Amino acid sequence: MRISAEDKELIEEKARKTGLTTSEYMRRCALGRKLPCYGDTGLLREYSMQLGKIGSNLNQIAKHLNGGGDFCSVYYEVKEAVRELLDLKFKILPALEDVACGKKRRRKSGKDGES
Repeated sequence: MRISAEDKELIEEKARKTGLTTSEYMRRCALGRKLPCYGDTGLLREYSMQLGKIGSNLNQIAKHLNGGGDFCSVYYEVKEAVRELLDLKFKILPALEDVACGKKRRRKSGKDGES
């Protein structure tokens, strides 16, 4: 099939986003078959980095406590790590749903409850 270089690049990019080869993407489009659809995974990468930082902090706290350190000296750090984990939990769940469903969560407006 002959297409312009720009069209080829666009098709290849769309295929990459679905996780399909370009050939399989073209077949599915041409035959009206279902395409996998994923939302923006950028937020999940950001949240993953935040989880790594929290995990690192918790490891340092555990090392301190395992070395005979006093819990009172790290109480506020533990409390902050738990708060960060809970905050992140409520951010991750909607982001996972958005990625799995291939859409961006829309907030309801104040008027008529429309998105």
